[in-house]
Amino acid sequence: MVTIRDVASRAGVSPATVSRVVNGLVGYSDETKVRVEEAVAALHYEPDTFARGLKMKQSSVIGVLAPMVSDALASQVMSGVEHAAREGGYSVMLGRTGQGSTFAPGYLRTLRTYRSAGVILISAAITPEMRRVLGSNVPLISVAIRDGIRFPSIGIDDERAAYDGTKHLLALGHERIGLLAGDPQSTLVNAVRERGYRRAMAEAGRPAVLEQGNSLYDSAPPALHRLLATDPHLTAVFALSDEMGAAVVNELQRIGRRVPHDISVLGFDNTRTATHVYPALSTIAQPLERMGELAVERLLSLTDPGQKVMPHRLITRGTTAPPLSSH
Repeated sequence: MVTIRDVASRAGVSPATVSRVVNGLVGYSDETKVRVEEAVAALHYEPDTFARGLKMKQSSVIGVLAPMVSDALASQVMSGVEHAAREGGYSVMLGRTGQGSTFAPGYLRTLRTYRSAGVILISAAITPEMRRVLGSNVPLISVAIRDGIRFPSIGIDDERAAYDGTKHLLALGHERIGLLAGDPQSTLVNAVRERGYRRAMAEAGRPAVLEQGNSLYDSAPPALHRLLATDPHLTAVFALSDEMGAAVVNELQRIGRRVPHDISVLGFDNTRTATHVYPALSTIAQPLERMGELAVERLLSLTDPGQKVMPHRLITRGTTAPPLSSH
């Protein structure tokens, strides 16, 4: 392993000078800087960011904890996080933390030891236990989830978004709309979206028909069959994640139901999954990559990040149309 002393020896300077150059400090000539940078490149030297963090009371690492709510959703948030982190000279440490809003205390303890510059939670609420394990000095922010009161967060108005999606299906002429809900433990996302669906259906004087999935692909086919058993005459299904929406489209076509001629399908999130199914999935879009970027920007600022409500929008593709009787 190449050490700072190896670089110093090759550049003909002291280890302290190498440290100043690597960390962007002052106290050396332009010629010395060039020699050190050439030595770093020639020896493929990588600074020990952990040791540097211990000395500077903060490392150049941002932690991201991503529950397995949707690989596609987490991936797009991560794209934004990594872009903004790289622009700011930070690295990203990702931890997968299991289903729903659970988390691994071990990740937080590691990030605390590492003196992380901040931690981003994807679709998970900040809990008192998280704050206790991480300590009070490391900033925390949640992405793709919000409650507007308790913790720093960046998300859309989930209730309004689900309400708008349901209203879109009603406006197409659908009266029997089934909802495929997500993780029931996610009270700040899926329960809020369910409320928006119920409100729109109640305003239209139509009954709510719903079954529970868990936001992931494999949960959708059995939930769809339960939904159709409850109301065989449904003309539309609103799935509260694109992964479930894609699974619904595939399963309906497998059992001989045409999409959207027999049943329309609407998803949620506008992840890449929405365009990896045929027909391409109509969906409610949230700006996932921009949320990730903004989370990094707010973590690294010295101001209270607060709660940020992002815009959502409806994207119509090939899976929604008026019901067959209206054609």
